[in-house]
Amino acid sequence: MADYPVSQGTWTHHSARRALFEPTVFDLLVVGGGVIGASIARDAAARGLTVALVEQDDFAGGASGKSTKLIHGGIRYLPQLRFGLIRQGLREQEILRRTADHLYNDLDFVIPLLKGGGLLNLPAWMTIGPLKAVGLKAGLTLYDRLGRRSGEVRHRRLDSEALATFFPELCLDAPRGGFVYRDAQTDDARLVMSLLKTAVVADGAVAASRMKSTGIASDGKSWVVSVAEYDQVGQVRSRAVVSATWASPTPVANGRSGGEPIRLSKGVHLVYRPEALGLGDHALVIPHTDDGRLLFLIPWNGLALVGTTDTRYEGDPGRVRPDQADQEYLQDHLGRYLKQVAEPPLAAFAGVRALTGGGNATASASREHRIVEHRPGAFSISGGKLSSARVIAAEAVDKVCSHLGVSVPSPTHRLPLSGAGIGDDLEPRVRSRLERIGLPAGYGAHLIARYGTHSENLLDLLESEPRLRQIMDPAPIALAEVVYTVRHEAVATVGDFALRRTRLAWSSEDHGRKWARPIADLLAEEMGWSESETGAAVTHFEQELEDQGL
Repeated sequence: MADYPVSQGTWTHHSARRALFEPTVFDLLVVGGGVIGASIARDAAARGLTVALVEQDDFAGGASGKSTKLIHGGIRYLPQLRFGLIRQGLREQEILRRTADHLYNDLDFVIPLLKGGGLLNLPAWMTIGPLKAVGLKAGLTLYDRLGRRSGEVRHRRLDSEALATFFPELCLDAPRGGFVYRDAQTDDARLVMSLLKTAVVADGAVAASRMKSTGIASDGKSWVVSVAEYDQVGQVRSRAVVSATWASPTPVANGRSGGEPIRLSKGVHLVYRPEALGLGDHALVIPHTDDGRLLFLIPWNGLALVGTTDTRYEGDPGRVRPDQADQEYLQDHLGRYLKQVAEPPLAAFAGVRALTGGGNATASASREHRIVEHRPGAFSISGGKLSSARVIAAEAVDKVCSHLGVSVPSPTHRLPLSGAGIGDDLEPRVRSRLERIGLPAGYGAHLIARYGTHSENLLDLLESEPRLRQIMDPAPIALAEVVYTVRHEAVATVGDFALRRTRLAWSSEDHGRKWARPIADLLAEEMGWSESETGAAVTHFEQELEDQGL
């Protein structure tokens, strides 16, 4: 299968719903619109299968939009000797760099040498006294070798002066400096959208949000999946079904609950302005915390993320939110290691990890995945992580293809995602076009980070519709993006736009509330809402913010 350019096309909530209920039998139905479900849909569609995906809420509405945004090998897996998992994650970095350059950023992480603190649960004799630096260097050298790294991308030692330059607000007794190593970051929710846009636009898949799977049964020839939209129930037929619902239970086949036993762990992050933490271009690793986890301070898309916690969670995975104890835990650690935090966080968000295996320690639990075939053609996936989503998808679709009698290998390691291929000339071109219509040239970098090559489609809209040029200060987001995401990214609510397609709700102290009505008015124009429906959309957004603790 040859490489192909991914073009732009229409994908609306209404068009997806119509296509889902066409009288057809799909080759594969995917239940779950997080990063693993989206990766499966993308892989299967790229192999030529007819694919539908249903998501009970919005795409990337769960953990796939609330991660630490890292594509990494997992340096914490070194003492656990999970070298295969590390090697896989580092290989996936390089694949994402090639296939989704607009969603990939190299990021250097600094590990200070803390007095009395270790790293990654390495043996104590390696992390105390004069052997601390030796232990760190040995671990980072192995990390580099697993990733086949050479030259400037290898780890390096920092002296105390360099450490102070990178993090002037750091207040540590670290006379010997630290180490810096390289990993990568992405925008998790935007990655999900790029995967789905590729499947839908390039390969003809169907992806519908707010379609909850309420039952899966066999009629002897195909699988019949009942899906509910509000109070209306319809049926979708497919030759195979994969449930990739992460933390939410889904009936797998004939009313039986499926999947491996999982435990839920809650991860909470705080969102700051970078200047409030004195954060520049480097991420900071705090390797000594009360619960033994690593704590990261990460610059990300004009914001700064601090996280994450790791606590057992037994509530509704659809209603997880940061509580006061979570936030105090993170703020307490910031207070220990930074001289002064200039202001309170802009926002906090929480997600749940679905962990396989026994035991009670969630921080040390496996992030590896399991794929189970419950009946011929009916599969479920448990476990996994953002960095391994493409690999999990390829394995799952291999099993689906075996069931269907199809022999086509996965091509996703080489095919570009929607928006990829930005090159060196896109940003100057975008900046020039923005300046001609009186918008800040710096807005172009944010457009490219969200939409890649499709930034020029946004510019077409901005040039033709002056009323859509207003920027939603303080966030670098224009009203035109509302219209674009309704037409091309299946936005159906204010929250879809403000919480997931963009991060408007994380970028201001009111979490986007003052922009809720203008966004709803544009949605109403695009979707044909009445005045009462428009007002209800604003109310629903307020409730969604409250449910997420914003």
